[in-house]
Amino acid sequence: QAEFGYDATVEVDLKKLNEAEEKEEMIDLISSVRVYAGYGTLRACLRRLVVEEEEEEEEAKAKRRSFSLRRQFASPSVSMYCKVEEDDTLKEGAEERRSCTVVFPMHVSSSLSNNEDEVVIARAFLAHFAEASRNSAKLSAAPFVSYHKPGQKPPLELTTSADATTRDGDEVDEMDLNANGGYVSFVIFPRHVKTKESLERAVWMLASFPNFIKSHLKCSKGYWHEKMRGKAEELLETLKRAQKEPKMSAKKKLISGRTYVPR
Repeated sequence: QAEFGYDATVEVDLKKLNEAEEKEEMIDLISSVRVYAGYGTLRACLRRLVVEEEEEEEEAKAKRRSFSLRRQFASPSVSMYCKVEEDDTLKEGAEERRSCTVVFPMHVSSSLSNNEDEVVIARAFLAHFAEASRNSAKLSAAPFVSYHKPGQKPPLELTTSADATTRDGDEVDEMDLNANGGYVSFVIFPRHVKTKESLERAVWMLASFPNFIKSHLKCSKGYWHEKMRGKAEELLETLKRAQKEPKMSAKKKLISGRTYVPR
């Protein structure tokens, strides 16, 4: 029976685990329970890229469902949206004819009321993240990444009227249409999920993306605060050196013992 507040609980005998020969593999399997149990929608959308399309009429409904917008929960309060699309302008059988777009509405919560520091840092970080992925030659084969700033129109995958009204697609939460951190979109092609290992790696990376961003935002904030403190100390040292030295007394003692004060 699962513990209170959880859907599933995994109990591990640590003594037997330490004695097992395949300990590392068992640890990997245990850590993958969340991905296998909770990310079926994302895995099904990515698998649709490499599964041959069925044309039978009896599977028309399943086909229509697979090409509709699907909502996947990365956590109880974090959503991602997946949509498989086909580009009819490319010839049949082309590798990039079919793609899966995964959209993350980025909700950045500030630790203090009326404090927008975290939101500003998140927007700058996400914009640089998307730009770096496009400009790096080493990442030319990686999935395409785009960033939509808040205040602009959300990605088309979330605003297309066809998906908003169809009975087969999942509805977009109203809060996700007003994400204060913007939207990050990944475009996955069949070459990224050709094998079972690459498919599971893609699912794991996409599922871990919100936590990845959250961790890097905290590290970035700490790094910038440290640099700002160092710069402030450097400026204070410069100001101290710029202060005028106090004037020495102009009085002079003569040989006769009298005091001479120049005018």
